[in-house]
Amino acid sequence: MWRFFIFLSVMYVSSAVPALFTSDVQALSNVNDVEEIGFDEKLASSINLDTEFRGESGEAVSISSFFGQKKPVVLSLAYFTCPRLCLLGTDGVLEVINQMDAFRPGKDYTVVTVSFDPEEPLDVIGEKSARYKKALAGGAEEAKNWHFLTATAENILRLTDSVGFRFKKDGEEFAHPSGIVILTPDGTISRYLYGVQYDPRNFKLSLIEASEGKIGSSELLNKVLMFCYQFDPVGKRYALAALNVVKAGGMVTLTVLVAFLCLMWRRERKTH
Repeated sequence: MWRFFIFLSVMYVSSAVPALFTSDVQALSNVNDVEEIGFDEKLASSINLDTEFRGESGEAVSISSFFGQKKPVVLSLAYFTCPRLCLLGTDGVLEVINQMDAFRPGKDYTVVTVSFDPEEPLDVIGEKSARYKKALAGGAEEAKNWHFLTATAENILRLTDSVGFRFKKDGEEFAHPSGIVILTPDGTISRYLYGVQYDPRNFKLSLIEASEGKIGSSELLNKVLMFCYQFDPVGKRYALAALNVVKAGGMVTLTVLVAFLCLMWRRERKTH
């Protein structure tokens, strides 16, 4: 009886999982090629430092000016007319910075936030910059070490391509992933942290690793989060992908059932 039950369960899950994959692909293919959005990790690669940006006041800024100071750099990519995701992501950067008492911008690392919208007005960037800098727990001195930049479309792409950040114009807005890139003092990609909230311990350890020139690796949890969360181009936000959660659950269930079936089969063989 138990074999019949497990057989039915395995057959059900096996048939359900491919169907879920198929329905998910069909749904996504109807919404502006969502597959083109995400991060392609380029750990141990150097970012493009030979690129000119503009600061919030319109002044010319070379991205290379933030490196060579024996401090790691936190790079976040956003655009500030974004209705939700970018604000959540930048809020997450602010929150994790303020959660750490002894590891602070300026003294221990530099933060660079780049708008990937080449048409973003400087006054909008300046307004958001002022808001976040004012909220820093360390006050004005730390604020000098959080830089908000933008650039021409060509120079933005040079930077985003070098860190593997894939985004796409979607009407008047952008479809894009959410995460930060931790860079060594010489501009080498050390680690990626995904999502809109960041664990203070992981954030600090990632910065310590980067400051020593070490290259991290993608944690399994990060990869699971990226699988279970997708950008919703309709809702314009990074949302839990229900189908992917079901897929992950289905695969886990199938694996457990197969393992259980094999165990029971081996036990039965021993009794005969």
